[in-house]
Amino acid sequence: MFDFKSPAREDLPLLRKICENYGTMGCDFNSSNIYLWRKRYNIKICFYDGMLVLSYFRDNVPWGYCFPIGEGDPTRAIAEIFRDAKQRGVEAAFVMLTDAQKEKLVAITGYEYDFEELTGDEDYIYTNYDLSLLPGKKYHSKRNHISKFDRTYPKWSFQIISRKHFRDVMTVLEKWCDNNDIDRNSFEEYSALKEALENYELLQLHGGILYVDETPAAFAIGSRINQNTFDVSFEKGLVEYEGVYSKINNEFAKTLIGFEFINREEDMGIESLRKSKLSYHPVVILKRFKGVKKNA
Repeated sequence: MFDFKSPAREDLPLLRKICENYGTMGCDFNSSNIYLWRKRYNIKICFYDGMLVLSYFRDNVPWGYCFPIGEGDPTRAIAEIFRDAKQRGVEAAFVMLTDAQKEKLVAITGYEYDFEELTGDEDYIYTNYDLSLLPGKKYHSKRNHISKFDRTYPKWSFQIISRKHFRDVMTVLEKWCDNNDIDRNSFEEYSALKEALENYELLQLHGGILYVDETPAAFAIGSRINQNTFDVSFEKGLVEYEGVYSKINNEFAKTLIGFEFINREEDMGIESLRKSKLSYHPVVILKRFKGVKKNA
C-alpha cells in the first residue's frame, strides 16, 4: 500500500524536479498547483520507485489516481496502484489522463478500459507569440479592445509583482468577490491566492499587476510547468474597466520571455469562460479522461 501524504513545503524541490523533467504541458502537474490546491481537491502524493504517484482522495480513500510520472519505470507503479486500490477496497480509477497517457496505460497493462472524457478539465494552451503580439486578422478584435482601453484609461500602468504589490493583488480579488456576490471566506481561490502570496518566492511564482490611475485593476500570477510552458494559475480583473482582461492578458504574456507556450488552464464547464478561451485561438486543447479497467 502506498504511503500517501499531503504535499508539504519540504516536498516542493522534488515535486518541481519530477514535474518539470516530465515535460507535460498540463496544469495538473504544475508543482505549485499541486501544493496550493492540495486542500481543495484533497491531493495526496507518494514517491515510489523513482516515480511520483498522485491521487485525489474522497472519504479517506482514493477516488482517482493520476498516471505515475518520474525517472523510473511506470510499470511497477501502475501495478502497485491496482494493489493499493484493492487493499483500500476501492476501484482503481485513473483520472486526468491525456490521450498519450491513455495509450501508455493500455500498452503497459494490456487491459481494456472504459474511458470517459472529463469535460471542463481541458487545458487551453497558446503560443507566447500569439498572446504577446496578437498578430493577424484573427486577433483584430483583441487589438481593438486593448486600443480602446489605452484611449479610455491613458494613465494605466503595468508592474511586475513583488512583495510591495501583495496588498493590491488581494484588493483586486476582494473587489472581484464583492462584485460577483462571492463570500471570500468560503471561496477556495481566495485562500489559495493568499497562501500563494505568503510563499511567493518558495513557489517560484511570477506575476503582473495592472493599475488604472494608480488603482489596482487586474492581476495575473503563475509559474512554469516546464522550461517551455508557463501556467497562468490566477487571473482576476475588475470589469468596470472595459477591456481589462484583454489588457492584463497581453501585458502579462509580454513578460514571459523564454517560454514558447502559455497554459491558461481549464474552462470548468462554464460556457462564457469556454468562449473566452476559444476566442484567443489555442494551439492545443489538452483533453483529460477517466479510465477504469473493464471487467473480464
